[in-house]
Amino acid sequence: MAAVVTAKGREIIANRMRGTSPTQAEPLNAAWGNNPAGVAAAVSDVGLFKEATESRVAGTSSVVTTTTPSDTYQVTATFTSGSAQSIAEVALSDSASKPTAVDSVQAGSAVIGSNSATSLVVANGANFSVNQYIQVRTEVLKITNIATNTLTVTRAQNGSTAISTIASGDTVTGGNIPGVSNVTNGSLFFHSEHGAQNLSSGDQVSYTLTVKYQ
Repeated sequence: MAAVVTAKGREIIANRMRGTSPTQAEPLNAAWGNNPAGVAAAVSDVGLFKEATESRVAGTSSVVTTTTPSDTYQVTATFTSGSAQSIAEVALSDSASKPTAVDSVQAGSAVIGSNSATSLVVANGANFSVNQYIQVRTEVLKITNIATNTLTVTRAQNGSTAISTIASGDTVTGGNIPGVSNVTNGSLFFHSEHGAQNLSSGDQVSYTLTVKYQ
């Protein structure tokens, strides 16, 4: 299982170290997702693989001791499943709302099955804008042009690797890399996948997420 502070998360930590009242919002908002392709979290991630339909949960944060005094940031949060579903990832963000830029890969996209093609078709191109970054499975891409619902993208951004496993129906999620904030609610601090939990409507899952500073 991988659990990582993302590259954007490192920037969030650094900004929170400045002054007594940092303008950087605390990343205590928990999100969970389905991770239908069963892929691993990476430092390059800018979004969940497929965020679930439930609202994000404002967690309770604290600073605790793991090895040396106050070396660990901890957030606890509890979700209630609104349907029968499989949950297999969790994340922390500085935003209580989901990213504004979310869609899905449409059949006919050249990127399907290719690690070099640069044409990606979505259901509604108006969900995105030029120079935004997006994530599909484990790859981060940059949008360089939009023609109606066809996005022209630059592959393998933010240290990610171009993949040939993109498939029709995969979730396309906008997100921010370090130094960029053009996707509203698109900054991901922490991301982890985990073994799939098959839930029924009304089931609750509690997470305790810790980040140790060394």
